[in-house]
Amino acid sequence: MSACPYCGSSKYYRAGQNTSGLQRYKCLNCLRRYTVNTNPQPKPPKYPEVIECSYCGRETSNPKFCSSSCAAKHNNVVAPKRTKQERFCKHCGTQVIGYRKVCDKCYINPRIDWSKKTIGDIQKSAKYQVSAALRTLARQEFVNSGRPRVCQNCGYNKHVEVCHIKGINTFTPDTPVNVVSGIDNLVGLCPNCHWEFDHGLLHYENIPH
Repeated sequence: MSACPYCGSSKYYRAGQNTSGLQRYKCLNCLRRYTVNTNPQPKPPKYPEVIECSYCGRETSNPKFCSSSCAAKHNNVVAPKRTKQERFCKHCGTQVIGYRKVCDKCYINPRIDWSKKTIGDIQKSAKYQVSAALRTLARQEFVNSGRPRVCQNCGYNKHVEVCHIKGINTFTPDTPVNVVSGIDNLVGLCPNCHWEFDHGLLHYENIPH
């Protein structure tokens, strides 16, 4: 009996027959199965031993690129990253940020007469967005009023929030929107003063007018 064709060992045991009816053996050294007439051909390597980098041309044993740096440079040329596009308001042409289509001044439809639009009307068209719509209108009214963007209580000007003096939930559904979010019911406060105002620690009478 011939030795193992893979490692040359003569230690083996019978391992049944193959589909052609030939006796199979299993080598006790390399644990491979074979038949007596097996003449295995060595498998070619998956990749050549030495290849050229697709980007810089240097010899490498890697499949395509010599380094991750060359791979990144190649991919940036083939599929460049998207550049940030400037966006402008579709009504007035003012530049806007993000994916917005209109600016703050044009966000509220100027053709709507808010003196005739009530909270109940907004509830019918946007049942769960009444407060959001009124706050958006409040910010718009505050900007158009020309008031300085500073906290009216402490003078902080890095971040100012528009606060309703009289809460939105205190108005009845038949109240006009321009009364709820009108400039007379708005005050600019920083986040800290806004929180104190909402929780009863700061009163409008104590805020400098």
